[in-house]
Amino acid sequence: HEYIQAKAKNEISKPATLNFLELKNGSKILCRPVGDTGDGMRGYSATMLILDEAAFIPNRAWEAIEPVISVTKGRTILLSTPQGKRGFFYKASINPNYNKEQVSARDCPRHTKKYLDQKQAELSPIAFATEYLGEFLDDYNRKFSDDWIKKVCHIDEKEQIIPKIGKNYGGFDLARMGGDSFTSEILKRINPKNIIQIDHFTRRLLLTTENENLIMEYTRKWDCTQSGIDAGAGTLGVSIYDHLMLVSDMKRRIIAMNNRSISINQEDGKQRLFNEDMHDNLRAMGERGELHLYNNDEVKASFRSVRWDLVKDAHGLHKVRITGRDTHVVEGIKRAAELALHDTSLSLWAAG
Repeated sequence: HEYIQAKAKNEISKPATLNFLELKNGSKILCRPVGDTGDGMRGYSATMLILDEAAFIPNRAWEAIEPVISVTKGRTILLSTPQGKRGFFYKASINPNYNKEQVSARDCPRHTKKYLDQKQAELSPIAFATEYLGEFLDDYNRKFSDDWIKKVCHIDEKEQIIPKIGKNYGGFDLARMGGDSFTSEILKRINPKNIIQIDHFTRRLLLTTENENLIMEYTRKWDCTQSGIDAGAGTLGVSIYDHLMLVSDMKRRIIAMNNRSISINQEDGKQRLFNEDMHDNLRAMGERGELHLYNNDEVKASFRSVRWDLVKDAHGLHKVRITGRDTHVVEGIKRAAELALHDTSLSLWAAG
């Protein structure tokens, strides 16, 4: 939609909506969410089917989607970062009936050599090869399994009746102009063994002031006891945190949760980051049946995208690095869950 409106606006015959666009030549473009089952595509036919991030679409969804082009004998285009040697996207990559185009970030003019060299130094060889070189690799570790996601992400947000008891906690991931997404995730702690999601919101491409306003809006809307942001992720997080500390009803509720801080030194040669601890705590809460989240495609896709790798830093110390291209929702949820898990007992996070 955005490309056509920017490059060929005169070819659009009718006002476009978020999921539909019609051109003067009769072509119609329909955007539909796939979900876990592909049911949103049933009943349609098309002459061209384009699936974005196809490696993250479950096999059963693909089975429901594929008939869309069977009657028209149309074309199918699959676009994605690889996700290991599994699923229909990988099978398509080795199917001789498909034409393959593998594009390395090294050949993409939008990436600078300096940026890619930095990422190659930061990430493990497996993570870099998958995320930036487009290679299918067997040994690629997901942090949250499909079984975990199925167990935890089961709340129907449209049918949800939110309990009045309990305390609410917010988790926010900040958006920078250029493609990032802001996310607001609100969890309610009914008791230490029952923490439920009660709100989920995302928006792309925000100014700094918009990040601040949305954090205040959702913290006030749900009267959050605490709301967590990453105030150690560069000048954006720090500046937003500093500004919020000047707001009377925010300064005691906004908590700086620095992903990069060292939380535990276990033994010589090994370190853990607070970010790793938060992910481990989140996964453990789900395994114990204490965490209940929305059965929402955006939420589940974010969990599927989170991976871990063991890397060495410049000093030769081993660290676990959490990576992923679509982790903003999980970033928000993990902060809210960490606050709900520990309530106000960790004075380590108390804002001055």
